[in-house]
Amino acid sequence: MENNTDQPLKALKEQVTEYIDLKTEQARLGLIENSAKVTAYLSSALIITALVMFCLLSLLVAGSFFLGQCLHSYGMGFLISAGVYLLLLILFLSMWRKKSETSIINKIIKLTNSDGNN
Repeated sequence: MENNTDQPLKALKEQVTEYIDLKTEQARLGLIENSAKVTAYLSSALIITALVMFCLLSLLVAGSFFLGQCLHSYGMGFLISAGVYLLLLILFLSMWRKKSETSIINKIIKLTNSDGNN
């Protein structure tokens, strides 16, 4: 009589074990997928940021030299440029910092959302 109930319980145990293994594997693969997406996004963002920074740096140096040439003093051109950038930094820190931090946090949360809704 035990043989009749043993077989279904054994089969059920195997199915439950297989189900747990599959769910664990699914969670692991989902984590790998989300990590890969975040890494790819951050890598491409870093490359784009670096290229934009080099472009802006070239433009800013050119603008400083142009101002210096107009004022007949390269030192004054660079000082005026530095003052403008310092003013922009102060404005950013006082007005837009929290908004940009919130935006970045929301983008990261959206990117790591496990629903697959990107």
